[in-house]
Amino acid sequence: MSKSRTVESEIRARKAALWILFAMDVTGLPMEELLFDSRSTLYDLEPELEHGWSRLEDRLNGLYDEMDRINAEIQKVSPRWKVERMAIMDRNILRLGAWEILSDHQPPIAVINACIELAKLYGEKGTPAFVNGLLDELCKSHSIEVSSV
Repeated sequence: MSKSRTVESEIRARKAALWILFAMDVTGLPMEELLFDSRSTLYDLEPELEHGWSRLEDRLNGLYDEMDRINAEIQKVSPRWKVERMAIMDRNILRLGAWEILSDHQPPIAVINACIELAKLYGEKGTPAFVNGLLDELCKSHSIEVSSV
């Protein structure tokens, strides 16, 4: 798979993960049920996801299993904004980014940049700066170097 195709695949997977996290937050349904129920719909929207479905499931199940820890980590770097009071999209972009950074999923700079792009697509005007600042602070608080790829 070419590098640009890999990057596109990762973008699609992050978007799908964000959609499912948003649905979980809004409906209160368990991750397993949402993954099962949304699979065919997501394939219709993003046919390429079929090839990386297991990676998407692994990402979401990993995050779901660590949701309390991830929320606590976000809360530590955001003392003035309670996680539960953040905009739904903002907190789920942060959850996705925090989990990827803390699980060493990809280089932190790549994760932060991807989350900023998601914030531009789905958040409010100030969301990209908010996401950037908190994910950068998360890296600092864990002595994770954020550098260019």
